[in-house]
This record gives sequence, C-alpha cells and structure tokens, in this order.
Amino acid sequence: MAWYPGAVKMELQPESDAQAAIRPTQFIVHSIVAPWTARRTYEYWRDSTNLESHFGIGYAGDIAQYIGTETRADANAGANRRGDGTGAVSIETASNTKASDAWTPEQIEQLVLLGAWLHRHHGIPLRICRSHDDPGFGYHSMFRQWSTSGTACPGNARIRQFREVVFPAIVARATDTVQGDDMPDYINLGAQPYELRPGMWDSIEFTSEWADEPGQHADDGAVWARGPARFTGTISLAIEDLPTGAVLQVRMAEFDGNTYVHGHPIHEVIGTSGRTYAVIPLTKRIGAGRRMRVRLCSQAADPITITSAVLTALIWKES
Repeated sequence: MAWYPGAVKMELQPESDAQAAIRPTQFIVHSIVAPWTARRTYEYWRDSTNLESHFGIGYAGDIAQYIGTETRADANAGANRRGDGTGAVSIETASNTKASDAWTPEQIEQLVLLGAWLHRHHGIPLRICRSHDDPGFGYHSMFRQWSTSGTACPGNARIRQFREVVFPAIVARATDTVQGDDMPDYINLGAQPYELRPGMWDSIEFTSEWADEPGQHADDGAVWARGPARFTGTISLAIEDLPTGAVLQVRMAEFDGNTYVHGHPIHEVIGTSGRTYAVIPLTKRIGAGRRMRVRLCSQAADPITITSAVLTALIWKES
C-alpha cells in the first residue's frame, strides 16, 4: 500500500488490512455533504459505516488519508475495484449540507497537490476520464457506474471548478509548468457594514485588505480581479433586515474601467428569520482589459444592511 506524504495518516482498521488490493488508475473527487474536518470524516468512517474513501479534506485544507492508495476503498461503486484489479482513488471534501458550495482555495490547493502526486507515483494519466473505466481524473457524478443509485456529487459549482481550475492546475503542477507568475495569487478582502437600498445594483466596496498578492485591489475599491486571469473563490455574506422569503441577488460583473460591460449569472439569497448568511462561489475567466466586481441587488421593500462581506480567492494571471 502507498501513503501520501502530504496527508495525516489516520488508518482505518480492519479495512486497511482486510480489503483487496487495487492498481490505481483513476482519481475521483466527491463532496461529503457535511462541513466536516478531515478528522471528523475519519471518525464517521470508523464509527458509523462500513464505507470509506481513501482521503478527506476539510474546508481549511486539512487532509488525511484513511486507506493506502493500493487498497480498495468503497466510495465509487463500480470503480472501487474492477475485475482486472484496477480501481479508483477517492477523496471526500467538506461541503455544505446541500453540496452546493464551491471548494475553498485551501481545498483546491490540496486537491492539486494530491492529484500531481497520484500522477507521479501511480502513473494516473493527465486526462479527464473518457468512460467509466478509462484511466484518468474525474468526479463522482461523471459516470453512472461510479454510484449505486445516481448522484449529483460533488455539485455544480465544484464540477465547474474541477474542469476550469482544478484539473488544469493538476496538469500544470504535475508537469512542472507552473512557475513564477503562473502560480496562483491569494486575495482576501472584506467590507464594512453598509446599507443597501432596494431595487438597485450596487458594487461591494472592499474596505479591508488582509491579503492582495496579485496587487489588483485599490484602496476601498470594488475591483478585485483584473484580466487576463482565471480565478476561483467565494464571497461570504451576512445580511440584516432581509425579510423572511425576500430575495437578495448576487452576481459577478465585468467592467471596462468604470463602465459596466457584462453581468454573469445571478445567485439568489433567500431571507431567513434573524440574520441571513450565504456563501457564493466565484469561478470564471476574465479577459484582457476587464475588471471584476461583485454586485448586489435587494428585492426587499425597505433598505437592508450588509453586515459583512468577505471575499477569498485564488487568481491565476495570464499573459
């Protein structure tokens, strides 16, 4: 069996010794539909079920390995171990309870590092699987044979990240083509509480700058990414005075200088009793000369308060 040096070893017994050997030819990513740390996932596998994955990642990028990668794990139905002895390496990743959120930058970095190691150590080819038994990289819902009764795992936001960000980064890292300015930059911004009037699209102005490695955010400005670039991340919102059932719309918007050019798909946040919270995925490519903002529009009858807005993202600059 093989143990990944970048993970904390939390070996499951008796599964680790008792289950059949495999020759790993695939890497399949999952969402566990729970906001669990890697250790909490281990405890669930150990105490509550006879199923398991090879790896688990928490929101903060904590990663653990539960079974050696040359031993069968039971997260992928028909891909666990095939008749020829080949099988898939599986990883469960922390998510919200609807598996609708995006991977955090910390989770993405760990997926990339692990994917590159699996390619180098086991020879898993750097391609997206073309069929259920084709060697390569994939996600749980990609093929019917990988689940017992059908699944949407790991969720639409993460499927998009897998294709647009995670897999390309695995290829680049595994082939040592990510160097210098091609490494992702980290940005972490926040906004002070402010009032949002109804019926008007308004850009969030980020007044706190905890990290801005790409140097793309002006003081107190709304722009946080400048093209050409690819990015992935989240915007976390806390909202007061949004009535139960009322809607706050959120979208990424491209600008040319200060001129609005294009709005991306709208996410809708539904008001709940008390304060309302939401985490919105941010994954996209932005072209040369364009600048990205996050805009809000309240459909409530009266003004609401955005008590907190925290943006966290990884940005890959393009030439």
